[in-house]
Amino acid sequence: MKYAIGLDIGIASVGYAVLALDHEENPWGIIRLGSRIFDVAENPKDGASLALPRREARSVRRRLRRHHHRLERIKNLLINTELITKDELLHLYDGNLSDVYELRVKALDYSVTNAELTRILLHLAQRRGFKSNRKSDANDKEAGQLLEAVSANTKRMQENHYRTVGEMFYKDDLFSKYKRNKGGTYLTTVHRDMIATEARTILEKQFALGNDICTQDFIDKYLSILLSQRQFDEGPGEPSPYAGNQIANMIGKCTFEPNEYRAAKASYSFERFNLLQKVNHLRLLLEGKSIALDNEQRKKIIALAHDKADLRYSHIRKALGLDKKVLFNTITYNDDVSVIEKKTKFNFLQAYHQIKKVLAEDMQKLTTEQLDNIGQILSTYKSDNKRTEELSALGLEKKIIDALLGINGLSKFAHLSLKALRKINPYLEEGKIYNEACAAAGYDFKAHANTQKTELLPAYKEEMDDITSPVARRAIAQSIKVINAIIREQKCSPVYINIELAREMAKGFDERTQIDKANKENQAKNERIMERIRTEFHKSNPTGMDLIKLKLWEEQDGRSPYSQKAISINRLFEPGYVDIDHIVPYSISFDDSFKNKVLVFSDENRDKGNRLPIAYLQSKFGAKAAENFIIWVQSNIKDYKKRQKLLKREITEEDINKFKERNLQDTKTISRFLYNYINDYLLFAPSDTGKKKRVTAVNGTITAYLRKRWGINKIRANGDKHHAVDAVVIACTTDKMIKDLSSFSKYHELEYMHTDTESLLVNSLTGEILKRFPYPWEDFRPELMARLSDNPADALRKLNLIFYHGTDLSTIKPIFVSRMPRHKVTGAAHKATIKSARCLNNGIVICKTSLQNLKLDKEGEIANYYAPESDTILYNALKERLRAYDNKPAKAFAEPFYKPKADGTPGPLVKKVKVYEKSTLNVAVQQNTAVADNDSMVRVDVFHVKGDGYYLVPIYIADTLKKELPNKAIVAYKPYADWPVMDDSDFIFSLYPNDLIKFEHKNGVKFAKVNKESTLNDFYSTKSDIVYFKGCNINTGAITIINHENTYVVSSLGVKRLPSLEKYQADVLGNYTKVKKEVRKPFR
Repeated sequence: MKYAIGLDIGIASVGYAVLALDHEENPWGIIRLGSRIFDVAENPKDGASLALPRREARSVRRRLRRHHHRLERIKNLLINTELITKDELLHLYDGNLSDVYELRVKALDYSVTNAELTRILLHLAQRRGFKSNRKSDANDKEAGQLLEAVSANTKRMQENHYRTVGEMFYKDDLFSKYKRNKGGTYLTTVHRDMIATEARTILEKQFALGNDICTQDFIDKYLSILLSQRQFDEGPGEPSPYAGNQIANMIGKCTFEPNEYRAAKASYSFERFNLLQKVNHLRLLLEGKSIALDNEQRKKIIALAHDKADLRYSHIRKALGLDKKVLFNTITYNDDVSVIEKKTKFNFLQAYHQIKKVLAEDMQKLTTEQLDNIGQILSTYKSDNKRTEELSALGLEKKIIDALLGINGLSKFAHLSLKALRKINPYLEEGKIYNEACAAAGYDFKAHANTQKTELLPAYKEEMDDITSPVARRAIAQSIKVINAIIREQKCSPVYINIELAREMAKGFDERTQIDKANKENQAKNERIMERIRTEFHKSNPTGMDLIKLKLWEEQDGRSPYSQKAISINRLFEPGYVDIDHIVPYSISFDDSFKNKVLVFSDENRDKGNRLPIAYLQSKFGAKAAENFIIWVQSNIKDYKKRQKLLKREITEEDINKFKERNLQDTKTISRFLYNYINDYLLFAPSDTGKKKRVTAVNGTITAYLRKRWGINKIRANGDKHHAVDAVVIACTTDKMIKDLSSFSKYHELEYMHTDTESLLVNSLTGEILKRFPYPWEDFRPELMARLSDNPADALRKLNLIFYHGTDLSTIKPIFVSRMPRHKVTGAAHKATIKSARCLNNGIVICKTSLQNLKLDKEGEIANYYAPESDTILYNALKERLRAYDNKPAKAFAEPFYKPKADGTPGPLVKKVKVYEKSTLNVAVQQNTAVADNDSMVRVDVFHVKGDGYYLVPIYIADTLKKELPNKAIVAYKPYADWPVMDDSDFIFSLYPNDLIKFEHKNGVKFAKVNKESTLNDFYSTKSDIVYFKGCNINTGAITIINHENTYVVSSLGVKRLPSLEKYQADVLGNYTKVKKEVRKPFR
C-alpha cells in the first residue's frame, strides 16, 4: 500500500502519522499514528549543555592535578637540594606554627630556619597570583575585574612603599580580616610576577645571610616551577583525547572542497560573502512593486558597509536618496518607518571593523589574503604566544601583531573554505544570488545531488556537525529513528514526507522561556476576556471567534474600519450582524493571524469579497470613501503591521510568492537542514503521478488553521497524544489541500458559519449550505477521533468505513506513547557538600549549616545541633536568639551574630555551626575521613524472593565506579545497616527511568491527574496497567510511575507485596513486548 508520513517535531517530541494514499496519491485513510517523547537535551533549569558539569568537573580535576604536580616538583627540589628532609617535610605543619605572612616579612631582613623557608616557598607556590595567557582577557568581565584588582594592589604597594606582597598583606589594615578572595570579590588578587619578585627577594636575602642552598641555580629552578603554566591552546598533555588545540581539531571540511578546512566566520572573504548575499537579496518596495537595486546602488551599500561599523537601514536610505514611500523588503515594518529603520542593523563585517578599529591607518597595509588569515588565526588560537607565532608567520609588523592580540570573541567557522569563497565571491560581486554564483563557480548548489539514496535514513552524515545545538541534534536523531521504524514496519518506502518543526527548535533557552511566559500571559488574558463574555454578555459557552470579535471591537474603538460606523457592543455576538474579515484575502495570503483581521459589518464583508480594503471601497463607494478610510486607519490603528495591510493598494506576483513562502513553508535553518537531509539520502517509493516534491517543510500557521477549521481541539494538558494529531494534519497539508483551501476561501463574500466540528459556507438569506470546508477525505474527522479513542477497534466497527473493509479491526490498537529510556550514566558521583564521618557508625553524619537553618524542637532545644556541650556559651546564645524571635531563624539571624565572650562582650563572628543528620547511603571521600550524599540514582535492580516478594536495590552513579554492584535492598524506614543482602540468583531485571513495567495490585492503584489544567477526571483506579517507571524513594521503598500519556501519576507505589511485576520494552513507535529475565549487568 502506498503511504505518506507526517512528522510534528518538537524539542522533546516527535508526533508521527502514516496515511494511506489513493490512486491520485492523496491521503484517504490512517494506517497508524503515535508520539515519541524524549528529554530535552539541556539542563531544564538554565538551558546549559548537559555536558557542562562534566566539562567543568574535568577542568577542576585538571587544575587540581596540575596544582598538586607543581607542589610535588617543588617539594622534590627542596628535598634534592637538602633544604629539608623527607621526614621533616612530613611533620612540617605539626605543633604551634607562626603566621606564614609574618615569616614572609621576617625573611626580608632576618635569617629564617630551613623549615620556615620551606613553609614560605610552599606558601608562595600555592598562592602564586594571577596571570593571563591572553591580552584579550582585558575585555573579559571576570578577567577584567581580576586585572583591576591587580592594578589597585600594585598601586597600593607603591604608595605605601611595601617591599613585597607578603609585607602588604601582613601590615595593611585592608587585609586584616582575610587574605584570600571570598564571596566573588577580588580584593587580594596580585600578579604572578609580584609573587615571583617576592620569592627572588627572600631567597637572595637568605643567601646573603648565609644560607648556601639559596644559590642562583636554586632560585632559577624554583622560579621555573613557580611560573610554569600550560598555554591555553595546548589543552592537556598526551595521551589525553583532549590534547592539542581543540578548536583546530574540531574544524570541519568544506561543503564544496572536501580536502579544504572551513574558513573562520571572521575571515574577510566570508564576511564579504555574507554581505554580498544580503545586498543581492535587497529589494526596494514602492506601492506594492518590488524593485531590484541597480549596480551603482549596490556599490554604494557595499562601500557604506566598509565605512560604518554600525550600519543601519536609515543610513542606507540616506545614501541612496530614497523617497519616504520606498520601503526595504528585508524589514518587518511593525513600527514607524524612521524608527524601525534606525533600529534595524545591516552589519555583516563585524570582524573587519574590529580589526579596523585596533589598527586604524595600518589597516590599509593588509591584503585580502592577510585579512583572511588574521580572522582564521584569531578564531583558532586564544593564547598570546600562539597568536604571535602564527601572526608573525604572515610577515606582519610587531605593532600590528600587538594591536591584534587585544581582539576577543572570534570563534565560529563557516561551511565553506577560503578556496571556495574566493571562487564564489566574484560572481556574487556581479549581483548573482548564491545558487547562481555557485553554479557559475562550478559547484553543485544542492551539494548532494549525486548522493547515494538508501531505503533507510543514515543515522549520521558529516553535515550533521553543522547542527551545533544539542537540543536540535537529539530531535533530529529521534525523527530519523521514527522514519526508519515506520519504513521497516511498512516494508516499503513512503511516497512523500511532510515535516513541521516547532518554532522553539530554532530558539535558545532564554528565548523559549520568554515565549512560554508570553504564551501563558496571553492565555490568562484570553481567559479573562472569556469570563467577561460569560458574565457581561451572558454567553455561557463563548467560542474562539467570540473572543476575537471582542478583542477587535476594542482595538477598533467600536467602529468598522470600512465605513467608520459604530458597532453596537450589545449586538456583537448576534448572528449575521458582524464578521471577522481577513484584510488580505486568505485565499491569497493564507494569513490567519490577528494582524490580518478586522471586525466589520456582515454586509461589508460580503461586498468586499476577495479584494483589498482600498480596492473594495474605491469600487463600491468611490475615492472619497477610500480617502476617509485611509485617514481613519492612520489615526486609529496603532499596530504598524496591521496598518500596512489595511493600506495595501495592490497584490503583486511577488507578494503572492512571499505569502506562500511565509505562511505555507517553513524556512527555518533547522527545517531546511532536515528537509535537505531527507531529500538527499532517503529513497522514496516510485510515484504514479510523477510527483517531484517528496519532502515538504510545512509552516505551523497553516496546520493550526486547518486543525481549527476541521474542529480538532488541542489541549496540551491532556497528555502527549496531541503530537500524533498534529502529525495527521501535517501529513494532510498537501498541494491539493492548499488548492482546495484557496478555492473555498474565494467564496468569502458569502457568510461563514463555524461549529465545534466544521466550517461551512451558507447562503445568509436562506441558510442553505453551499460549500463545506474541504477535508482530506470523507469521514476524516470521525476516523481520526476513533483512532484516538481508548478502543479504536470498536469505534471503527461502528463507523463501518470503506477504508477498513477487509482489515481485521482487532489488530488496530490504541495509541501507546513511546518514551526514550534514560540508560546513560552521567553526572556527579556525589553531592558537593562534604560531611564528617566520625559518627558514621551511629548512623549519622556531621556537617556545617547556616544559622538561618537552625530551629528549636518541641523541647526547646536546637534541633540536630552537634555536641552543644562542647561550647555551652555559644549554644545558649543561639538558643536565646531563636526564642527572642519566636523561632524564626531568618529574622533571628538577619543581622551578623557574634559569639559572646565569657565577660559578655561580642566575640568572633559566627556564620555556621555543626549539625548532625541521618545517613542512609553516602559516598566515602577524602581517604574515607568524610562522606558526601549520593547524587543521581542510575537505576533500580529488582529482585524477587519466592514467598517474600519484590525487593529494590538502588544503584547510584558512585556505585558504577566500583568493581562490585551493591546488593543491599531497601527496607522502608530502616537504616542501611538493617537492609537485607540479596542473592544474585533472585535478580529479575533492572529499571532505568522511562523503562516500561506492568504491575498487578490486589486492591487497585489510584492514579492522580498530573496537570491541574487538564480536562480529564481527577483520578482513576486500576488493578493492572502497563506504565513507565520514573524513580524510586529509598526511604519508603516505593516507586513513582506514570501512565504512557503522562496524564496520570502514582507518586508512591509499594512493590514488595505486588502479586506481579514485569518489565516490558517499547520501541520508538510504541510497540511493546515483555522482557524475559535479564542478566544483572555490572558497569565495570
